[in-house]
Amino acid sequence: MTTADKAGVLLAIGITAVAVAFAATAGTDLFPVESSEKRSDFLGKEMQLEMEIAKKGTEDIKKTIEKTEQEVKQAIEEAKEKTEKATASTGDIISSKLPAKLVSIPAGTSVPGCEEANLCYDPAKITIFVGGEIIWRNDDSSPHTVTSGIALTGPDGNFDSGLIKIGETFSHRFENKGDFRYFCMIHPWAEGLVSVR
Repeated sequence: MTTADKAGVLLAIGITAVAVAFAATAGTDLFPVESSEKRSDFLGKEMQLEMEIAKKGTEDIKKTIEKTEQEVKQAIEEAKEKTEKATASTGDIISSKLPAKLVSIPAGTSVPGCEEANLCYDPAKITIFVGGEIIWRNDDSSPHTVTSGIALTGPDGNFDSGLIKIGETFSHRFENKGDFRYFCMIHPWAEGLVSVR
């Protein structure tokens, strides 16, 4: 191989090495130290901006939650007030508008035996709402009483009709919940129950 050939090969190798080196560094900055600082600075600012946006978003969410909680509490309080007012007025309406219920003191109550079939009052057990009224009518051939309590222990003082003559009535409005037992003072086997709900 001649010297010229050797020089040509060396020149080709040198050019190839420069080309490889250039290809290896292609796409990178010509000033790597300055570029990495710029890149780091840019990424730092970008992250800081994202963090500020996230922080602001979190604060906005917290404020929205707090505002919503306050609105819900206020709505609950308003609903309670409205419910209390409605209940009070409904209670007044119910107690003043409830129809009275009739309980008959049927024929034959003055003779022992009606208690065996629970027929001394018709109905013997009745349910009403608070504020409701019961009217007892004497359909028997003898006077009766409607006295609260139990025949065995006597009157409890909640209500007492006194003497109800034949064909007459006695009424009582019940303002409290509970079960109210009653009986006839003249015919103690006659017992009934008013259940107030």
